[in-house]
Amino acid sequence: MSSVDTPGRAQGVLRRIIVLVVLYALVVIAAIGLSGLVERVLAGGTDVIAEDSGTVLARSLAFALIAGPLAAVLWWWESRHLADPADPSERDSVMWGLYLVAMTLTALITATVGLGGAAAAGIDGRWDPAALATGIVWAAVWVLHLLLRRSDAFGPARLGSVIVGLSGLWGLAAGAAGAVTALARLIAEALDAAGSLLAASQHAAVPVLQGVVWAVLGAAVWWWHWRREGGRRAEGGFAAVLLVAIASLAAAAALFALGTVLHVVLQLVFRTAPAAEVLSPLDTALATALVAGMVWAYHAGLVQRATPLVRRAARLALSGIALVGAASGFGVIVNALLATSSATLVDGSPLTLLLGGLSALIIGAPVWWLAWRPAHAAATGTGEPDEERARRVYLVVVFGISAVAAIVALLTIGYRLFEIWLDPEVTRGLIDYLRAPLGVLVATALVFGYHFAVWRRIRPAATATDRLQVGRIVLIAGGGAADELARAVRAQTGVPVEVWPAADAAPHPQEEDAAALAHAIVDALGEVQAPRAVVLIEREGPRVIPIAR
Repeated sequence: MSSVDTPGRAQGVLRRIIVLVVLYALVVIAAIGLSGLVERVLAGGTDVIAEDSGTVLARSLAFALIAGPLAAVLWWWESRHLADPADPSERDSVMWGLYLVAMTLTALITATVGLGGAAAAGIDGRWDPAALATGIVWAAVWVLHLLLRRSDAFGPARLGSVIVGLSGLWGLAAGAAGAVTALARLIAEALDAAGSLLAASQHAAVPVLQGVVWAVLGAAVWWWHWRREGGRRAEGGFAAVLLVAIASLAAAAALFALGTVLHVVLQLVFRTAPAAEVLSPLDTALATALVAGMVWAYHAGLVQRATPLVRRAARLALSGIALVGAASGFGVIVNALLATSSATLVDGSPLTLLLGGLSALIIGAPVWWLAWRPAHAAATGTGEPDEERARRVYLVVVFGISAVAAIVALLTIGYRLFEIWLDPEVTRGLIDYLRAPLGVLVATALVFGYHFAVWRRIRPAATATDRLQVGRIVLIAGGGAADELARAVRAQTGVPVEVWPAADAAPHPQEEDAAALAHAIVDALGEVQAPRAVVLIEREGPRVIPIAR
């Protein structure tokens, strides 16, 4: 039966791929054509239409009147398969879900950009019928696919939460960018009023209102998908990954902005450059820090209410982001210190480099320590098994990134050494030519060395845990520290541990170090393969008795 069904399933998959890809292309082409026609209607008698309007009109008519009916016919044919109650495989297919994901996001992003662009142009005193037409047509396409996704007959069985999550993410990104634009302009005006001489090419209200339009539009998109479409109630792996990703990206933006603000402050204190030059990035940095900080704070609250796995992943992601910032700052400091030994400097003042590196290090290092310290405290082997596994994955990622950074730095050093040797026209000094990759290499070596020491510290427990094949451990021990020992064994093995109090004169665990005794128990379990194992704490050490059931 499988030999007969397999070709049929393969043909069905191939048919869906071809039909839905063609349908996507036809819908896009038809929407472009309709946008051109609506633009001509909105333009009316104005001189917005270009001289080659006949060519543009012919293209719009062809796209709308040919691709539109073809898309309708193809959809009619596909809808019969989707609505067939005897064959639910069509709605259950990944391809149908992928089509709705791609088409919904395309329509939503294009509509948002069109409507936002038209509103921004209107605030600036310009009439943009093309942007408004694009927004109207693609908004209609988005509404149509929203109804398809909600339909009982055509709604996808898969990837529904992906559509909602990614749509909400787009709204959040657009709204945050608009809020940053508006706040940055307000801050720039405040700095200009304070005498910073920041130049303004247009009235201050125009960019502020334009930013507000984008902020409101993005916030509306986010609110709709987060509240009305159930994004906040979404469960599953994708929702968890998206939550961690948003929190991490917001934290990265906030940390980078705070580093920029600190860099500006340090330059004002230690440099004599013109104030307008030093303060030029301050408005955007302050606005980004405020907006990204609010986004991070909101999603950090959601992370705290999520599962332990999500909390652990978010904390380690924050640790990695802060580690990159701190390591980059340390590398820049090395670069600046090496620059002081050079007679000439091409890239700017060593003081500017030094202050930039200090800013990144001062911001990144404390955040890294706060995020990594709970995991580092568990490195003695008494942490939870899931914590141990998550930390090992984190270390592997750090090793991979460190290897890539080191390889790139070494290749750059080798290239520049050969360039100096082979090109007599190179006039820069050796140190000045190599200081940037040397800074990266030194910072990478420091990061790798620290994390490799942590890896060696936890690796024995990880190896023992990986080879252990026991379903349950019964620990027979006396004394008040038996529960502490059980927790340590549970942490190192990931196996449930049940404590039976001993009534004889066996040595109590409090006379030993709990972590060391737990390691001894794991070693004693060795290659034991049994549903249950009894562990006796004797004077000679732990003794293991495998139990068959």
